[in-house]
Amino acid sequence: MKFTTPLKSNSIKIMLLGSGELGREVAIEAMRLGIETIAVDKYENAPAHQVAHRSYAIDMKDKNAVLELIRKEKPTYILPEVEAISIDALFAAEAEGYTVIPNARAVSLTMNRKGIREFAANELGLKTSKFIFAKTLEELKSACDTIGFPCVIKPVMSSSGHGQSVCRRAEDVERSFEMAKSARGDASELIVEEFIKFDYEITLLTVRNGKETVFCEPIGHIQKDGDYIYSWQPMPMIRKSQKKAKKIAKDITDGLG
Repeated sequence: MKFTTPLKSNSIKIMLLGSGELGREVAIEAMRLGIETIAVDKYENAPAHQVAHRSYAIDMKDKNAVLELIRKEKPTYILPEVEAISIDALFAAEAEGYTVIPNARAVSLTMNRKGIREFAANELGLKTSKFIFAKTLEELKSACDTIGFPCVIKPVMSSSGHGQSVCRRAEDVERSFEMAKSARGDASELIVEEFIKFDYEITLLTVRNGKETVFCEPIGHIQKDGDYIYSWQPMPMIRKSQKKAKKIAKDITDGLG
């Protein structure tokens, strides 16, 4: 790994597009490695703004504003950290030779439930819960009848679980529709998912370095009514389940590139 000193002509620079609590932690760790940090968000004094070498408040959905800042700062790496950013700006930055991590295609797919679900189920052939997309209330009612109750209803794009609900009966479909439509993000289309009674939920952080794929220990999660409660690591898993989780994670990350 190459180490540099911040604020020099040869410094490694990262630009965080999104400067919330997670961005703050990334900035702190990067600075410990001698990396120059540039924190960007839509509002002043975001958490990462308070620790980064430089900070900016711009409309991150504005392609031109994002590109103008990238060209000004010339970061070594661009790290998208939130959903509310211009994907077109990321593709344009890549075309100009900048490195976006994860790449713009991966960001485009993973920030939209329709994109990542169709990618996983249709392109990669991975096993997923049953799902149907709907735009109108009538389409949603039909989708729920097809999937069956209970089912999970979410906007195709939202953050922190906003707008999602478990719909347990036909009488609740309209309430779930209104809840999803009022969420921040893109609620122009909704996804109806089969309700799965799983034993536990994990995150398997996966890193590709061009030569190999590395997996962190699985992280267990507890949620209640769609809200995050707490996590722990490592999550105890039988060897067969952990091996299968790694296979799925590798298939996805290899497919995203």
